[in-house]
Amino acid sequence: MGNPLRDYAWGSTSRMAEFLGRPPTGGPEAELWIGAHESDPSTLPDGRRLDAVIAETPEPLLGSRVCGIFGDRLPFLMKVLAVDQPLSLQVHPSETRARIGHRLETQAGIPVDDGTRNYKDERHKPELIFALTRFEGLAGFREIERTTALLRLLKVDWAERTAARLETGPAFQALRAVVVDTMALEGRALGRILRDVGDAARHAGARAEREQTRHAVHRRGDERVRAEAVRVFARVGELVRAYPRDPGVLVTLLLNNVLLAPGEAMFVNAGVVHAYLEGFGVEIMASSDNVLRAGLTPKHMDVDELVEVTNFTPIPPPRWDPSERTPDFCYLEPPVAEFSLTVGRTPLRRVPATGPRAVLVLEGTVTVTARGDAATSITATRGESVFVPHADGAVDVSGQGRVAVGAVAL
Repeated sequence: MGNPLRDYAWGSTSRMAEFLGRPPTGGPEAELWIGAHESDPSTLPDGRRLDAVIAETPEPLLGSRVCGIFGDRLPFLMKVLAVDQPLSLQVHPSETRARIGHRLETQAGIPVDDGTRNYKDERHKPELIFALTRFEGLAGFREIERTTALLRLLKVDWAERTAARLETGPAFQALRAVVVDTMALEGRALGRILRDVGDAARHAGARAEREQTRHAVHRRGDERVRAEAVRVFARVGELVRAYPRDPGVLVTLLLNNVLLAPGEAMFVNAGVVHAYLEGFGVEIMASSDNVLRAGLTPKHMDVDELVEVTNFTPIPPPRWDPSERTPDFCYLEPPVAEFSLTVGRTPLRRVPATGPRAVLVLEGTVTVTARGDAATSITATRGESVFVPHADGAVDVSGQGRVAVGAVAL
Protein backbone atom coordinates (compact mmCIF):
# COMPACT_ATOMS: atom_id res chain seq x y z
CA MET A 1 0.00 0.00 0.00
CA GLY A 2 0.92 3.62 -0.37
CA ASN A 3 0.55 5.32 3.00
CA PRO A 4 0.04 9.07 3.60
CA LEU A 5 2.57 10.94 5.72
CA ARG A 6 1.64 13.87 7.98
CA ASP A 7 4.19 16.56 8.73
CA TYR A 8 2.99 17.96 12.07
CA ALA A 9 5.46 20.29 13.81
CA TRP A 10 6.12 17.81 16.65
CA GLY A 11 7.50 15.20 14.25
CA SER A 12 11.10 14.10 13.76
CA THR A 13 13.34 15.40 10.98
CA SER A 14 15.20 12.07 10.70
CA ARG A 15 13.46 9.05 12.33
CA MET A 16 10.67 8.61 9.81
CA ALA A 17 13.00 9.08 6.84
CA GLU A 18 15.37 6.45 8.24
CA PHE A 19 12.46 4.05 8.76
CA LEU A 20 11.25 4.57 5.19
CA GLY A 21 14.77 4.21 3.77
CA ARG A 22 15.11 7.60 2.12
CA PRO A 23 16.86 10.94 2.77
CA PRO A 24 15.22 13.41 5.18
CA THR A 25 13.04 16.11 3.67
CA GLY A 26 14.47 18.79 5.97
CA GLY A 27 11.15 19.24 7.77
CA PRO A 28 9.35 17.36 10.54
CA GLU A 29 7.65 14.06 9.64
CA ALA A 30 5.26 12.88 12.34
CA GLU A 31 2.70 10.23 11.37
CA LEU A 32 2.47 7.52 8.74
CA TRP A 33 -1.19 6.48 8.35
CA ILE A 34 -1.95 2.86 7.41
CA GLY A 35 -5.64 2.25 6.92
CA ALA A 36 -8.85 3.49 5.36
CA HIS A 37 -9.88 6.57 7.36
CA GLU A 38 -11.82 8.76 4.97
CA SER A 39 -9.68 11.86 5.64
CA ASP A 40 -6.39 10.23 4.55
CA PRO A 41 -6.65 6.60 3.36
CA SER A 42 -3.91 4.31 2.12
CA THR A 43 -3.87 3.52 -1.61
CA LEU A 44 -3.48 0.21 -3.45
CA PRO A 45 -0.85 -0.36 -6.17
CA ASP A 46 -3.35 0.62 -8.89
CA GLY A 47 -3.89 3.99 -7.20
CA ARG A 48 -7.36 3.32 -5.80
CA ARG A 49 -8.20 4.48 -2.26
CA LEU A 50 -8.54 1.65 0.23
CA ASP A 51 -11.73 3.10 1.72
CA ALA A 52 -13.35 3.28 -1.73
CA VAL A 53 -12.39 -0.30 -2.58
CA ILE A 54 -13.80 -1.54 0.73
CA ALA A 55 -17.05 0.35 0.11
CA GLU A 56 -17.41 -1.33 -3.31
CA THR A 57 -16.89 -4.93 -2.10
CA PRO A 58 -17.01 -4.95 1.70
CA GLU A 59 -17.71 -8.59 2.54
CA PRO A 60 -14.75 -10.20 0.73
CA LEU A 61 -12.39 -7.63 2.22
CA LEU A 62 -13.79 -7.34 5.76
CA GLY A 63 -15.81 -10.50 6.34
CA SER A 64 -19.50 -10.71 7.17
CA ARG A 65 -18.97 -10.51 10.93
CA VAL A 66 -16.93 -7.28 10.75
CA CYS A 67 -19.47 -5.79 8.31
CA GLY A 68 -22.33 -6.76 10.61
CA ILE A 69 -20.80 -4.91 13.55
CA PHE A 70 -18.92 -1.98 12.00
CA GLY A 71 -20.56 -1.56 8.60
CA ASP A 72 -18.70 -1.18 5.32
CA ARG A 73 -15.51 0.29 6.77
CA LEU A 74 -12.16 -0.81 8.21
CA PRO A 75 -12.63 -0.35 11.99
CA PHE A 76 -8.95 0.22 12.87
CA LEU A 77 -6.22 2.62 11.84
CA MET A 78 -2.49 1.94 12.26
CA LYS A 79 0.13 4.67 12.46
CA VAL A 80 3.87 4.99 12.81
CA LEU A 81 4.66 7.89 15.17
CA ALA A 82 7.97 9.80 15.22
CA VAL A 83 7.74 12.13 18.21
CA ASP A 84 10.48 14.71 18.80
CA GLN A 85 8.37 17.36 20.56
CA PRO A 86 5.30 16.98 22.81
CA LEU A 87 1.97 16.38 21.11
CA SER A 88 -0.97 18.43 22.28
CA LEU A 89 -2.48 17.49 25.64
CA GLN A 90 -5.66 15.76 24.54
CA VAL A 91 -8.55 13.41 25.27
CA HIS A 92 -10.77 11.28 23.04
CA PRO A 93 -14.55 10.88 23.48
CA SER A 94 -16.63 7.81 24.15
CA GLU A 95 -18.64 6.45 21.23
CA THR A 96 -21.89 7.85 22.64
CA ARG A 97 -20.39 11.32 23.12
CA ALA A 98 -18.84 11.24 19.64
CA ARG A 99 -22.15 10.31 18.04
CA ILE A 100 -24.02 13.11 19.83
CA GLY A 101 -21.30 15.70 19.24
CA HIS A 102 -20.97 14.86 15.56
CA ARG A 103 -24.73 15.16 15.04
CA LEU A 104 -24.96 18.51 16.86
CA GLU A 105 -22.03 20.03 14.98
CA THR A 106 -23.39 18.76 11.66
CA GLN A 107 -26.81 20.25 12.43
CA ALA A 108 -25.09 23.53 13.29
CA GLY A 109 -23.56 23.58 9.81
CA ILE A 110 -19.91 23.42 10.93
CA PRO A 111 -17.84 21.96 8.06
CA VAL A 112 -15.94 18.77 8.88
CA ASP A 113 -12.65 20.43 7.95
CA ASP A 114 -13.33 23.53 10.10
CA GLY A 115 -10.56 24.01 12.68
CA THR A 116 -13.12 24.70 15.42
CA ARG A 117 -14.95 21.41 14.93
CA ASN A 118 -14.47 18.85 17.72
CA TYR A 119 -16.07 15.79 16.11
CA LYS A 120 -14.86 14.83 12.63
CA ASP A 121 -16.74 11.52 12.74
CA GLU A 122 -19.16 9.54 14.95
CA ARG A 123 -16.64 7.15 16.46
CA HIS A 124 -14.64 6.76 19.64
CA LYS A 125 -10.84 6.57 19.52
CA PRO A 126 -9.24 4.19 22.02
CA GLU A 127 -5.60 3.72 21.10
CA LEU A 128 -2.53 1.60 21.89
CA ILE A 129 1.09 2.64 21.39
CA PHE A 130 3.83 -0.01 21.04
CA ALA A 131 7.31 1.40 21.64
CA LEU A 132 10.02 0.71 19.07
CA THR A 133 12.48 2.97 20.95
CA ARG A 134 12.39 4.45 24.45
CA PHE A 135 9.01 6.20 24.48
CA GLU A 136 7.78 8.79 26.98
CA GLY A 137 4.26 10.07 27.53
CA LEU A 138 1.76 11.47 29.99
CA ALA A 139 -1.48 9.56 30.54
CA GLY A 140 -4.25 9.60 33.14
CA PHE A 141 -4.44 11.46 36.42
CA ARG A 142 -1.85 10.31 38.96
CA GLU A 143 -3.01 9.09 42.36
CA ILE A 144 -3.60 12.06 44.66
CA GLU A 145 -1.01 11.20 47.31
CA ARG A 146 1.84 11.10 44.79
CA THR A 147 0.68 14.27 43.06
CA THR A 148 0.47 16.29 46.29
CA ALA A 149 3.95 15.08 47.28
CA LEU A 150 5.35 16.29 43.95
CA LEU A 151 3.54 19.61 44.08
CA ARG A 152 4.85 20.37 47.56
CA LEU A 153 8.42 19.85 46.37
CA LEU A 154 7.97 22.96 44.21
CA LYS A 155 7.43 25.24 47.24
CA VAL A 156 5.38 27.85 45.34
CA ASP A 157 1.96 29.26 46.28
CA TRP A 158 0.00 27.83 43.34
CA ALA A 159 1.35 24.34 43.93
CA GLU A 160 0.71 24.50 47.69
CA ARG A 161 -2.88 25.67 47.16
CA THR A 162 -3.48 23.02 44.52
CA ALA A 163 -2.11 20.25 46.75
CA ALA A 164 -4.40 21.34 49.58
CA ARG A 165 -7.44 21.40 47.27
CA LEU A 166 -6.68 17.92 45.96
CA GLU A 167 -6.78 16.54 49.50
CA THR A 168 -10.38 17.67 50.05
CA GLY A 169 -13.38 15.63 48.91
CA PRO A 170 -13.51 12.71 46.45
CA ALA A 171 -10.47 12.62 44.14
CA PHE A 172 -12.40 12.93 40.87
CA GLN A 173 -14.33 15.98 42.12
CA ALA A 174 -11.20 17.68 43.40
CA LEU A 175 -9.31 17.01 40.17
CA ARG A 176 -12.18 18.27 38.04
CA ALA A 177 -12.41 21.50 40.04
CA VAL A 178 -8.65 22.06 39.90
CA VAL A 179 -8.51 21.45 36.13
CA VAL A 180 -11.50 23.73 35.42
CA ASP A 181 -9.97 26.56 37.45
CA THR A 182 -6.50 26.01 36.00
CA MET A 183 -7.75 26.09 32.41
CA ALA A 184 -9.54 29.38 33.18
CA LEU A 185 -6.29 31.13 34.16
CA GLU A 186 -5.14 33.82 31.76
CA GLY A 187 -3.19 37.03 31.37
CA ARG A 188 -0.68 38.21 33.92
CA ALA A 189 -1.87 35.86 36.64
CA LEU A 190 -1.23 32.84 34.40
CA GLY A 191 2.13 34.19 33.24
CA ARG A 192 3.27 34.76 36.80
CA ILE A 193 2.24 31.27 37.94
CA LEU A 194 3.97 29.64 34.98
CA ARG A 195 7.18 31.62 35.60
CA ASP A 196 7.12 30.65 39.28
CA VAL A 197 6.44 27.01 38.51
CA GLY A 198 9.10 26.89 35.79
CA ASP A 199 11.76 28.39 38.05
CA ALA A 200 10.72 26.18 40.97
CA ALA A 201 10.69 23.06 38.80
CA ARG A 202 14.28 23.63 37.73
CA HIS A 203 15.43 24.09 41.36
CA ALA A 204 13.27 21.25 42.74
CA GLY A 205 14.42 18.85 40.04
CA ALA A 206 18.05 19.67 40.76
CA ARG A 207 17.47 19.16 44.51
CA ALA A 208 15.79 15.80 43.92
CA GLU A 209 18.64 14.69 41.65
CA ARG A 210 21.28 15.67 44.21
CA GLU A 211 19.42 13.79 46.94
CA GLN A 212 19.25 10.70 44.73
CA THR A 213 23.01 10.66 44.21
CA ARG A 214 24.16 11.81 47.68
CA HIS A 215 21.95 9.92 50.07
CA ALA A 216 20.63 6.43 50.47
CA VAL A 217 16.85 6.63 50.53
CA HIS A 218 15.38 4.75 53.47
CA ARG A 219 11.72 4.97 52.51
CA ARG A 220 10.65 3.42 49.22
CA GLY A 221 7.90 6.00 48.75
CA ASP A 222 10.40 8.86 49.05
CA GLU A 223 12.66 7.23 46.47
CA ARG A 224 9.81 6.88 44.00
CA VAL A 225 8.73 10.49 44.47
CA ARG A 226 12.28 11.78 43.97
CA ALA A 227 12.85 9.67 40.85
CA GLU A 228 9.58 10.86 39.36
CA ALA A 229 10.29 14.45 40.38
CA VAL A 230 13.54 14.51 38.38
CA ARG A 231 11.68 13.52 35.19
CA VAL A 232 8.52 15.54 35.77
CA PHE A 233 10.22 18.79 36.76
CA ALA A 234 12.73 18.62 33.90
CA ARG A 235 9.83 18.25 31.45
CA VAL A 236 7.76 21.02 33.06
CA GLY A 237 10.68 23.43 32.81
CA GLU A 238 10.91 22.69 29.08
CA LEU A 239 7.17 23.10 28.60
CA VAL A 240 7.07 26.47 30.39
CA ARG A 241 9.78 27.76 28.07
CA ALA A 242 7.93 26.44 24.99
CA TYR A 243 4.39 27.46 26.13
CA PRO A 244 4.75 30.50 28.47
CA ARG A 245 1.02 31.35 28.22
CA ASP A 246 -0.55 27.88 28.23
CA PRO A 247 -2.43 26.65 31.35
CA GLY A 248 -2.21 23.10 30.01
CA VAL A 249 1.41 23.07 31.22
CA LEU A 250 0.10 23.17 34.79
CA VAL A 251 -2.30 20.28 34.08
CA THR A 252 0.66 18.08 33.10
CA LEU A 253 1.78 18.16 36.75
CA LEU A 254 -1.31 16.12 37.64
CA LEU A 255 -0.69 13.29 35.15
CA ASN A 256 1.19 9.99 35.23
CA ASN A 257 4.60 10.13 33.59
CA VAL A 258 4.87 6.88 31.58
CA LEU A 259 8.21 5.57 30.33
CA LEU A 260 8.12 2.64 27.89
CA ALA A 261 11.15 0.56 26.97
CA PRO A 262 11.27 -0.89 23.43
CA GLY A 263 8.69 -3.67 23.24
CA GLU A 264 6.42 -2.20 25.94
CA ALA A 265 2.96 -0.74 25.28
CA MET A 266 0.42 1.71 26.69
CA PHE A 267 -3.36 1.67 26.14
CA VAL A 268 -5.33 4.93 26.29
CA ASN A 269 -9.11 4.56 26.54
CA ALA A 270 -11.85 7.16 26.06
CA GLY A 271 -11.72 10.03 28.53
CA VAL A 272 -8.05 9.59 29.50
CA VAL A 273 -6.07 12.85 29.20
CA HIS A 274 -2.71 12.16 27.56
CA ALA A 275 0.19 13.52 25.55
CA TYR A 276 3.08 11.73 23.89
CA LEU A 277 6.38 13.47 24.57
CA GLU A 278 9.19 11.67 22.76
CA GLY A 279 9.93 8.41 20.96
CA PHE A 280 9.23 6.20 17.94
CA GLY A 281 6.49 3.60 17.88
CA VAL A 282 3.56 1.85 16.21
CA GLU A 283 0.10 3.05 17.20
CA ILE A 284 -3.19 1.29 16.51
CA MET A 285 -6.59 2.77 17.26
CA ALA A 286 -10.24 2.75 16.36
CA SER A 287 -10.48 4.52 13.01
CA SER A 288 -11.42 8.01 14.18
CA ASP A 289 -9.98 11.53 14.10
CA ASN A 290 -11.86 12.95 17.10
CA VAL A 291 -9.56 14.95 19.42
CA LEU A 292 -10.37 17.40 22.21
CA ARG A 293 -7.30 19.42 23.21
CA ALA A 294 -6.32 20.67 26.66
CA GLY A 295 -3.10 22.52 25.86
CA LEU A 296 0.42 22.44 24.42
CA THR A 297 -0.96 23.51 21.05
CA PRO A 298 -2.04 26.62 19.12
CA LYS A 299 -5.03 24.65 17.77
CA HIS A 300 -8.65 25.05 18.84
CA MET A 301 -9.55 24.12 22.43
CA ASP A 302 -13.11 23.67 23.70
CA VAL A 303 -12.60 23.55 27.47
CA ASP A 304 -16.29 23.01 28.32
CA GLU A 305 -16.55 19.98 26.04
CA LEU A 306 -13.18 18.70 27.20
CA VAL A 307 -14.31 18.70 30.83
CA GLU A 308 -17.49 16.80 29.94
CA VAL A 309 -15.51 14.12 28.08
CA THR A 310 -12.64 13.68 30.56
CA ASN A 311 -12.40 10.91 33.15
CA PHE A 312 -11.05 12.58 36.32
CA THR A 313 -10.68 9.40 38.36
CA PRO A 314 -6.98 8.73 39.16
CA ILE A 315 -5.53 5.63 37.51
CA PRO A 316 -2.17 3.83 37.54
CA PRO A 317 0.11 4.46 34.54
CA PRO A 318 -1.86 2.72 31.75
CA ARG A 319 0.73 0.23 30.56
CA TRP A 320 -0.69 -2.74 28.64
CA ASP A 321 0.87 -6.20 28.87
CA PRO A 322 0.62 -8.70 26.01
CA SER A 323 -1.86 -11.58 26.24
CA GLU A 324 0.92 -13.75 24.84
CA ARG A 325 4.67 -13.14 24.74
CA THR A 326 7.83 -14.98 23.75
CA PRO A 327 11.26 -13.45 23.05
CA ASP A 328 10.28 -12.99 19.37
CA PHE A 329 6.49 -12.55 19.54
CA CYS A 330 3.78 -10.67 21.39
CA TYR A 331 0.03 -10.33 20.99
CA LEU A 332 -1.74 -7.28 22.41
CA GLU A 333 -5.52 -7.27 22.78
CA PRO A 334 -6.92 -4.34 24.77
CA PRO A 335 -10.60 -4.33 25.80
CA VAL A 336 -12.04 -3.00 22.53
CA ALA A 337 -13.47 -4.82 19.52
CA GLU A 338 -11.91 -2.66 16.80
CA PHE A 339 -8.29 -3.80 16.96
CA SER A 340 -5.53 -6.08 18.17
CA LEU A 341 -1.80 -5.88 17.48
CA THR A 342 0.64 -8.71 16.80
CA VAL A 343 4.39 -7.94 16.72
CA GLY A 344 6.89 -10.64 15.86
CA ARG A 345 9.95 -11.80 14.01
CA THR A 346 9.71 -14.01 10.96
CA PRO A 347 8.86 -16.72 10.26
CA LEU A 348 5.52 -15.74 11.78
CA ARG A 349 2.59 -18.16 11.55
CA ARG A 350 0.44 -16.81 14.38
CA VAL A 351 -1.21 -14.04 12.41
CA PRO A 352 -4.98 -13.60 12.94
CA ALA A 353 -6.64 -15.83 10.35
CA THR A 354 -9.86 -13.94 9.65
CA GLY A 355 -11.04 -10.40 9.03
CA PRO A 356 -9.04 -7.57 7.45
CA ARG A 357 -5.35 -7.30 8.41
CA ALA A 358 -2.60 -4.76 7.81
CA VAL A 359 1.00 -6.04 7.86
CA LEU A 360 3.66 -3.37 8.45
CA VAL A 361 7.33 -4.31 8.03
CA LEU A 362 9.43 -2.98 10.91
CA GLU A 363 12.76 -4.56 9.96
CA GLY A 364 14.23 -6.50 7.04
CA THR A 365 12.43 -8.03 4.06
CA VAL A 366 9.44 -10.34 4.43
CA THR A 367 7.03 -12.27 2.24
CA VAL A 368 3.33 -12.40 3.09
CA THR A 369 1.68 -15.55 1.70
CA ALA A 370 -2.02 -16.39 1.78
CA ARG A 371 -2.73 -20.04 2.61
CA GLY A 372 -6.16 -20.15 0.93
CA ASP A 373 -7.17 -21.69 -2.42
CA ALA A 374 -5.97 -18.66 -4.38
CA ALA A 375 -2.51 -18.61 -2.79
CA THR A 376 -0.66 -15.36 -3.45
CA SER A 377 2.56 -13.85 -2.12
CA ILE A 378 3.75 -10.27 -1.71
CA THR A 379 7.26 -9.24 -0.67
CA ALA A 380 7.79 -6.01 1.31
CA THR A 381 10.67 -4.24 3.04
CA ARG A 382 11.01 -1.99 6.08
CA GLY A 383 8.45 0.82 6.06
CA GLU A 384 6.18 -0.91 3.53
CA SER A 385 2.79 -2.45 4.30
CA VAL A 386 0.42 -5.05 2.91
CA PHE A 387 -3.38 -5.19 3.23
CA VAL A 388 -4.69 -8.75 3.67
CA PRO A 389 -8.44 -9.17 2.94
CA HIS A 390 -10.66 -11.53 4.92
CA ALA A 391 -11.16 -13.63 1.77
CA ASP A 392 -7.44 -14.52 1.70
CA GLY A 393 -7.83 -16.51 4.92
CA ALA A 394 -4.83 -17.47 7.03
CA VAL A 395 -1.43 -16.10 6.06
CA ASP A 396 2.24 -16.85 6.76
CA VAL A 397 4.93 -14.17 7.04
CA SER A 398 8.38 -15.48 6.11
CA GLY A 399 11.82 -14.06 5.35
CA GLN A 400 14.26 -12.22 7.61
CA GLY A 401 12.50 -9.42 9.44
CA ARG A 402 10.02 -8.18 12.00
CA VAL A 403 6.44 -7.08 11.45
CA ALA A 404 3.48 -5.47 13.19
CA VAL A 405 0.07 -6.83 12.23
CA GLY A 406 -3.11 -4.89 12.91
CA ALA A 407 -6.37 -6.86 12.95
CA VAL A 408 -9.92 -6.71 14.27
CA ALA A 409 -10.13 -8.27 17.75
CA LEU A 410 -13.40 -10.17 17.21
